[in-house]
Amino acid sequence: MTRAKFDLAVNVPLVWKHLRMPAQEAAGELRREFDDVYRRARAVLEPRYSYARAAVVAARGRTLELEGVVFESADLVEMAAGASAVVAMAATVGDGIDGLAREYDGRGETFAMTVADAVGSVAAEELMSRLHAFVGAEAERAGELVTRRVSPGYGDFELAAQERLLRLAGGFELGISLTENYMMVPRKSVTAVAAVKAR
Repeated sequence: MTRAKFDLAVNVPLVWKHLRMPAQEAAGELRREFDDVYRRARAVLEPRYSYARAAVVAARGRTLELEGVVFESADLVEMAAGASAVVAMAATVGDGIDGLAREYDGRGETFAMTVADAVGSVAAEELMSRLHAFVGAEAERAGELVTRRVSPGYGDFELAAQERLLRLAGGFELGISLTENYMMVPRKSVTAVAAVKAR
């Protein structure tokens, strides 16, 4: 298992895209409010990630058997066809962003709350994208390639797999927990798996 933390860029145009509002249309007080919330939101981010590699034992039907864990998903089995291993990844930007959004919501500042939430979403996705790219670069140096990533809740990869995936990736050690409905806390957290294959 490998754990690390680093700073994020948090692409401003992507934040505006989450708000469904072109940045060029924002001016005056609205733009100043956005800039202020964006700065506060960036300041409370605590990006952390972890990942671990597990050998593929068997992949058939809907069952992907790895060292120490089994997932039921035809999508994962298809992704892992011919793979020697799977990389489990977990990433979070911490609970500070959730607290900031609640602070704005408690004061009835809807726009500010939405901006803070959007910053958290963009940051979490950026973090996972960078982790996926990092894992891919490691694999390339070893003469391997890493496939696209898949997260619980997409296709037939059910949310109930979230606990096993977090345990495999080391996500619990990052401070991520699960609700009874398998939603992650902090909310701005992402998990995914990707297969490792020979080039």
